Amino acid sequence: MYTTRTAILLCLIGLVSCFARQAEEAPHVTPAPEVVQELTPPSELALLMRSMAAHADTVKAALGRGEDLPPYPKAFSNLMKAEPTKGMHIDPITFPTFAKDYLDKVDRLYKAKKTDRTRAYNALVQSCANCHGSHCPGPLMRIKKMYVTGSE
Repeated sequence: MYTTRTAILLCLIGLVSCFARQAEEAPHVTPAPEVVQELTPPSELALLMRSMAAHADTVKAALGRGEDLPPYPKAFSNLMKAEPTKGMHIDPITFPTFAKDYLDKVDRLYKAKKTDRTRAYNALVQSCANCHGSHCPGPLMRIKKMYVTGSE
């Protein structure tokens, strides 16, 4: 009886010592220092652009379902006055031209006959692509997905 217990005890001691040796031999890994990412709040223009993208998504969905357009986005009239992200260069000549074109396209979309809304919406999206081709090209991939195609 003592021999079985002794054998089991010796096995357990052997296992524990193996694991202890492995832990001693393992290289010591120093954890990476915690990185504190300081995020600045989005600029007025960035927030407005996000609203514009959300509006476009809503319009696209409404067109796909044959529904009425969402309410007219009056806040977009602040586009030319909105403060851009610090360090972001906004050309004082071309940006107002692109902004005015976008606002004109929003007006045309809301004045378009129901049968012409898809074309007016795609023209609106094209005005976004035109501007972002010159200013802040990052969103162009997302903008390209906003178009209503013939299969939708």
